[in-house]
Amino acid sequence: MQKERLKKLKLEASRLPELPGVYLMKNAEGKILYIGKAKNLRARVLNYFQGGDGRHHVSFLMHHVCSFDRIYTDTEKQAFLLERDLITKHKPRYNIRLKDDKSYLSIRIDMEAQWPRLELVRRRANDSALYFGPYAFSYELRTLLEVIKRVVPLRTCSDVVFHNRQRPCLEYQIKRCAGPCCLEVDYHQYRGWIKQAISILEGKAEPLISVLESNMEQASEDLRFEDAASYRDKIEVLKNFSRHRYAVSSGGESRDVFALYREERYAALSILQVRDGRISDNKNYTFNELEISDEEAIEGAVMQYYERAAVIPNEVILSFEPTDLSILEDYLSEKRGEKVNILHPHRGIRFRLLGMAGLNAKQHFIGSFRSEERYEQVAVRLAKLFKLAQVPRRVECIDISHLQGSDTVGALVSFFDGNPDKPRYRHYKLTQEGKPDDFASIYEVVFRRLKRGIEQEDLPDLLIVDGGKGQLASALKAREELGLALEIVALAKARDTTGAKTRSFKNTPERVFLIPQGEPIELQEGEIETLFLTRIRDEVHDYVIKFHRKRRQQSAKKSIIDEVSGIGPERKKRLMRGFGSIKKMREAELNELAKVGRMPLALAEKLKAKLHKA
Repeated sequence: MQKERLKKLKLEASRLPELPGVYLMKNAEGKILYIGKAKNLRARVLNYFQGGDGRHHVSFLMHHVCSFDRIYTDTEKQAFLLERDLITKHKPRYNIRLKDDKSYLSIRIDMEAQWPRLELVRRRANDSALYFGPYAFSYELRTLLEVIKRVVPLRTCSDVVFHNRQRPCLEYQIKRCAGPCCLEVDYHQYRGWIKQAISILEGKAEPLISVLESNMEQASEDLRFEDAASYRDKIEVLKNFSRHRYAVSSGGESRDVFALYREERYAALSILQVRDGRISDNKNYTFNELEISDEEAIEGAVMQYYERAAVIPNEVILSFEPTDLSILEDYLSEKRGEKVNILHPHRGIRFRLLGMAGLNAKQHFIGSFRSEERYEQVAVRLAKLFKLAQVPRRVECIDISHLQGSDTVGALVSFFDGNPDKPRYRHYKLTQEGKPDDFASIYEVVFRRLKRGIEQEDLPDLLIVDGGKGQLASALKAREELGLALEIVALAKARDTTGAKTRSFKNTPERVFLIPQGEPIELQEGEIETLFLTRIRDEVHDYVIKFHRKRRQQSAKKSIIDEVSGIGPERKKRLMRGFGSIKKMREAELNELAKVGRMPLALAEKLKAKLHKA
C-alpha cells in the first residue's frame, strides 16, 4: 500500500510545472504536516519521492504524507513570504515553532538531606531548600557549577542513582566527589564543603581562598606536598573565576546572534542580544520534535522571532547559513526600513560571539533535554529492561571494523550520565589481521578493555557490544576468563525483510540480547531508552569507521621498501624518484641501486633480496 501511495504521489509531482511556489504536505485526514517553498516546485516536490535530499525529516514525512497541495507565485520572494504566513496560520508539526522558554534554571540545595547536592531546577518549590538564581545565561551557570565541582567534592548524582550504587563512580575516581554513596565520609566535613559551595554561589570567594591558602601552608609545613598542590590548584580556579569578565566589544555595535545546537530530533536555540557593544539579554528556545534541517530551522526561527521583535539590529549573525540568504536579508531590511546584513562568520569578534551563543545553546540543551532527571529515566528503564544489578551511570559500547579481514580495528566509546565522555574513547589495533572473525575481534577488545579496567580500577556499569548472539558469547567469554561480574549486553541493528542491515525502523526493530541462548528483547521505536542505545551505538560505529579508514590510508602509502631496516623516508624518496617504480628497482643492477639510494652495498643487497622475494 505504501509503495503504491508513493508511486501515485511521485507521478503527480512529476506533472507539476517548474514554477516558484509553496507546497503543503498532508496526511490521510487532510491535516497539514509540513509547508515548504521552492524556486522550482516540480524539482523540489519530486525530490521527496525519489529518496529525499538527505534532510532528516524527509523519511519521517514519507510515512504519513498521503497528498499535497501547491500554491504558485510569480517570484521566489513571494513564495518566501507566503510560506511564512501559512506556517503562522496552520502551525504544521514538522515546521519549526518558536516558543520562548522563560523558565530559567536555578540551583537548589536541600539542607535537610543527609548528603545535600547542587541540583538544577526550573521552578522554585515552596519548601525549606536554598535556591540560587535564576540564571539567564546557561554557560554562566555551567561555569559556576564546574568551579564548585573542582573546589569541593560534593555528590552530583540523583537520589535514585545514589541509593543504587554498589561502587564509587567516575566522579570519585577523578576526585570530584567524596563518594558518600559507598564510602564512609565525615558528616561534619561534608557540611563544611556545602557551606563553601554556598559561599561561591553568593559571590564570596575571598574568605574561602583565605582558608584554602592557610590549609596549603599547613600542608606544606607538614610535608604533605600532594595535599598542598591540591589546595594550590583550587585557589587558582577560584582566583581565575573571580577575575573572569565577559568583554564583548568596545565599538558600541548592536547585533543579534542566533546559535542552534541539535541532537537527533531535539534542539536548543540561543539568541544573544548585543546592544551598544554589551550583551543585554539572552533568549532560549527548545524543540523536541524537530524534523527539518538545521538551515531551515534557523531560517524559520529568524522569521518568527522578528515577527514580534520590537527592534531589528543592522546585523544578524547565524550559526548556519539559511537556504535563502538574500531573500531573508531583503525581508528583514524591509521590516527595519534600513539595510540588514546576515552573516555567518569564521573569524574575529563576530565568530567569538557566535561561539558564546553556541555554548549557551548547548548548555541550555543539556539543561532541557540531557538533564540529570532525563537521563535518570533512561538509566532506570535500562536497569529494569535488562535486569541490571544497579542503575548504570557509565555506559560503554564496542564495535569492530575491517575490509574482508584486512586492517581490522576496534573502538570503544564511553558515556557518563548520558553524555559522551570523549577523553575516554579508545581505538584498538587488533591481531586478527587477514581473518574476518568478528567474534574473535570482539573477544580481544573486551578482554583488553576489562583487563585494563581491573588494573586501573576503572570499569563501566554497563558494556554494550554491537552485534548479536555470537558477539555477546565472545564478550562474555572474555569477562568470565577475567573473573568479573560486569553487565554485558549485545545490541543488534534493525533489519529489513531481506535480512540486510539498515538504520531504518521500517521492519524489524532494534534488538538487545542478554544471554546468547535467549530470545532478544525488542526495543520500542521512539522510546527514550531506544534513542539512547541507538545513539551510543551509532557513535561507536562512526568512530570505528573513521579509524578504519585512517588505517587503510596509512596502509595504502606503505610499500615493500618500508620493510627493509635501514631505509628511511629520505632514501625511499631518492629511490622512487630515481627509478619510478618497484619493478624498475627490481631490474636495476646492484651498484646502480646503491648509487641512486646513496647507501652501502650491503644495504642494497638486502633491498635487492627483498624485492626479488616479493
